[in-house]
Amino acid sequence: MSNPLDRGATHAWIIPLGIAVSAAIDPEMREWTLHGHSRSLDQLAKYVNPLGTASHLVPAMALTYVGALVTHHQSLAAGTLTTAGAYVASDLVESALKPIVGRERPHVEGNSRRFRPFTSSGDWHSFPSAHVAHITAIAEAISTQTHSTTLSALCGGLVALVGWDRVYEDQHWTSDVTATAALSSIVGRATVHWIDSHLRHLPNGDIPAP
Repeated sequence: MSNPLDRGATHAWIIPLGIAVSAAIDPEMREWTLHGHSRSLDQLAKYVNPLGTASHLVPAMALTYVGALVTHHQSLAAGTLTTAGAYVASDLVESALKPIVGRERPHVEGNSRRFRPFTSSGDWHSFPSAHVAHITAIAEAISTQTHSTTLSALCGGLVALVGWDRVYEDQHWTSDVTATAALSSIVGRATVHWIDSHLRHLPNGDIPAP
């Protein structure tokens, strides 16, 4: 049986290595994606894009929470609140880092090494990707709470689709996507564990009455 500590140590170097590799091939991945555009992929991108937007995700979580309360599914309501917490935490981190890092978006001049820290211009807000941060935080929260292999695979597929869309639409570099997914996974998982530890102190481990 493998040691969990060994798996953790493996992940500790695999993730940075993956980000480093994706950063090294950013220009090539952009060119390959741009040359692969087609009408069918354009249509797919149109449907995938909303999966990472607050205008779709926030109402979806709100409706799920209200529906769970109305149907007396307290565990689902609590899980939705926890997921929303992970989303908010990831969004705050992403929003703070964008202007600090100041990485130029690929569609501006196609140079992955151009940075202008502490700028408010959206053209220099390539990292982190808000779309990827949003969907990754939600996916990580769901996966962490359910421990379902099927749901985890589905969530991972959605994250991959949104990440592909951001590169396909020339809004982010490949390394933006991989680094954002890694960062938001950490933030999302940590938030779930923090909220869970505090919910345990409530009567019956239940959510507070709205």
